[in-house]
Amino acid sequence: MIGQAIVARVLEQVIAELGGVSLSASEIENLLETPKDSAHGDIAFPCFQLARSLKKAPPAIAADLAAKLSEKLAAEKEIEAVKPIGPYINFILNKASLAGVLVPSIVSGEFLKARAHKKTRVMVEYGNVNTHKSFHVGHIRNASLGDTVSRLFEWNGYTTVRANYLGDEGTHVAKCLWYLLTHPELKMPESNRLEFMGKAYVDATSKLDLGTYSKVEIRGIKTARVDALVPHPNNPEWVVATLTTSDGVVSVVTAKKNAVDIKPGSLVPHAGPGVALGARQIGVADRKGVQSVGLMLGEEELGIGENNTVLNLTLSPELLKTKPDGIGIDLVELFKIPGALPEGQLVLPTIDGWNKEVSSVLQRLESNDPEMKDLWLKTRQWSIDELKETFKWLNCSFDHFFYESEYGESSKELVREFQQKGIFKESQGAVGADLSKENLGFCLLIKRDGTALYATRDLKLAQRKFEEFKIDRSVYVVDVAQTLHFQQVFRCLELMGYEQVKNCFHCSYGQVVTPEGKMSSRKGTVILMSALKDRLLNRINTEFLDKYKDEWPEAERVEAARRIALATMRYGMLNVDNTSLVIFDLDAWTAKTGNTGPYMMYAYARTRSILREVGIDEKQFTTAKWDLLTHETEVDVLRLINEYHSVVESACERYSPHLVCAFVYDLAKRFSRMYQNCSVLHAETLELKVARAALVDASGRVIQHALSLLGIETVERM
Repeated sequence: MIGQAIVARVLEQVIAELGGVSLSASEIENLLETPKDSAHGDIAFPCFQLARSLKKAPPAIAADLAAKLSEKLAAEKEIEAVKPIGPYINFILNKASLAGVLVPSIVSGEFLKARAHKKTRVMVEYGNVNTHKSFHVGHIRNASLGDTVSRLFEWNGYTTVRANYLGDEGTHVAKCLWYLLTHPELKMPESNRLEFMGKAYVDATSKLDLGTYSKVEIRGIKTARVDALVPHPNNPEWVVATLTTSDGVVSVVTAKKNAVDIKPGSLVPHAGPGVALGARQIGVADRKGVQSVGLMLGEEELGIGENNTVLNLTLSPELLKTKPDGIGIDLVELFKIPGALPEGQLVLPTIDGWNKEVSSVLQRLESNDPEMKDLWLKTRQWSIDELKETFKWLNCSFDHFFYESEYGESSKELVREFQQKGIFKESQGAVGADLSKENLGFCLLIKRDGTALYATRDLKLAQRKFEEFKIDRSVYVVDVAQTLHFQQVFRCLELMGYEQVKNCFHCSYGQVVTPEGKMSSRKGTVILMSALKDRLLNRINTEFLDKYKDEWPEAERVEAARRIALATMRYGMLNVDNTSLVIFDLDAWTAKTGNTGPYMMYAYARTRSILREVGIDEKQFTTAKWDLLTHETEVDVLRLINEYHSVVESACERYSPHLVCAFVYDLAKRFSRMYQNCSVLHAETLELKVARAALVDASGRVIQHALSLLGIETVERM
């Protein structure tokens, strides 16, 4: 910020003269603020930090320092005045000097040039989608955030490596290939192959989902017969039921009010020990002296209603044929959806059979079966090719691609190596790290069957980043649901002795939802990339560009539509705090006014339109009289532009692109007010016209640069 360096340098001298306290110019510069009320000044220094050392109240310190500063800054043309306001010393910049330094440096490109090179190497890992799955609107947030964080690091002088870690192996791949192999009637299209495979995966998942066939989606809940029902001996609000289950006779304690319809001979749902109801694991409990084995359940626990009363079950004749006594029938079968499977075909054996087929595909992949590996390689490459095209359309680029399949065996070797060193421990046949002292639980790295997990691969990938790519800072752009995962991974890396882990950061973000709520592949509410592009481009053409069909070349309209569509998506994804949900609303995001991508594009295009209209050549800016820019709206624009460097630096260090969005929106609004109040074309004098044209040009260039950091390409007319 212009003026900050001078203020910091002189403040350092004045504070040093006081004795008893020492602040360097760089420390002072970090403390400087922009007053919320521009009438107070342009730069403010808070005196709170000096109070303890000087044994004075901050307002008194501000008053004393202001007088001394006024003398020392009298010769500095950039500072017009110094005044104390409460505990702050406020500095007022000379507006003519500000414009004379700021505007020419913007027009020349110096102001917007990347900052001085830093020695720190940063890797930003983002993208991180799976092959064999569709790319949808939710993935765009990750892509936009990761790419913009990379751009912010690059502009702030860091050597930045952009990486994408693709999930190209695992159960999701096996499900997709299994579905394609078992449905030979499906023919691979020539285009949109990734979405075709993504649909195969979704259809496979649906086919293997209990909810597709039964209203009850929890395995292991079985029918049991009530043989007796007696009051609890120590609690009048409870009853004790004696049940005959498929595993023998047990007692279950339940609330009296929830068993009003249950009589001896009734069949009830029973969840025995080991059944999981959500996060709750059913077991054996002591209920005031009576052993209770499992639970009798109502509709709410079964997920089929809101009634807590224990269900009194009735069996169909079909099920009575298989179990005449009615005991031990899984409720998945009892609540089978009519027509979901052929008559007489049971749900659980059917799904179990299909899951065995999927497991067989996975085993063939892991054992490098030639036929299965060939199919995997082919479909994998189709996925990668289309993903790269999608990222290109989103204006995202990568320096390196990592693949999950590269780290299966090598990651296990790494864990075994550190197990031998005593860092990782074996527990019940599995290997991991006990992080319970840090409240991070047990980080499982190798399962009992020898399988490596995501955390295992992330450890090996981090080692490669540190050792091969010489990374000093490592940023993982992954959704907030993986917070515990990265806390565990970072702690494991710390235990392994990697000092770079202190500079590892999980850049988390919230989900993308629609105004109606969370998107779901199963419910068909996910918006796929191809459909989104079609809808978006149609909307952009209809709202913005169709009226220029007879005026603009076709190629310009096509490119403008792409850029406005991209601005719509990226700005909408970035214009909120990372931790907040993004509400994807195409109507709101394509609005011509307000805090939207199209409005930012229009703000820049307007600056170009004004310059074309006034016909002022850039060479004439050298003769501009900057002291003519005195209107409050012109000063407001200059003040804000002067903060640009600090805003972008803060956005980088805080991993917060929304700060850049807030800045460019504020600048667009201030520019609009200036444009309405300070005509360039009808300026009273040529000198004023030149100065205003230069400020318009500078405003447009800063808007354009800010948008470029957001990955948005501007258009010259709109």
